[in-house]
Amino acid sequence: MGGLAVLLSISLYLVLAYRAIKSTKASRIKWLVVAVVVLLPTADAVVGRVYLKYLCAKEGGLKVYRVAQHVDGFMSDTFWDGDYWLKKYGFQFSESPPVNGRVTRYSMQNGKLITEKNVRSKSMYRVRYVSNGDTYVRAERRVETINGDEVLASYKGFSFHGGWAERFLAAFTDAGVGNVAFCDRDPSHSAKYEVAQVVTSSLKH
Repeated sequence: MGGLAVLLSISLYLVLAYRAIKSTKASRIKWLVVAVVVLLPTADAVVGRVYLKYLCAKEGGLKVYRVAQHVDGFMSDTFWDGDYWLKKYGFQFSESPPVNGRVTRYSMQNGKLITEKNVRSKSMYRVRYVSNGDTYVRAERRVETINGDEVLASYKGFSFHGGWAERFLAAFTDAGVGNVAFCDRDPSHSAKYEVAQVVTSSLKH
């Protein structure tokens, strides 16, 4: 049904465009109508992709605002916690996000992973994923103070949902409106890479 709606929408636009061009008598105005017909569904998509490149160049990538020293551990909402930060980067502990004010804490004792559940957090910093925006979506991995009033480091990426015509047609599909363009980046820069970058650049133990 969605595919049929897309085809009908495109067909209707082409019919209306053809009638608008055909009904225009003056040649100069006709060329203007042709230009409008071509640019109307595409202009903001092109401009949007140019602006996306600007956002990526100006705000994207790794930004470090402050480096905290002597950090034993931190709270993280990543799904690969456990001993990851302990074994790979030498932190003494990592904690899960709180549930009812309590966290799960991971630490190493004599080479053995210790898991403490339902304990009070002792972290001063946390790693968090933040995503917001509509036409332009900002995806940010950040290190911040535990109360969220200061960001120490962030790794930002941006994506674009397309021009109005792309969003309109995508609304008829099962997947709905999605990203059509992203910041150009090294394919090795996965979510884990980005989180590791913000942590190791701003938290020193």
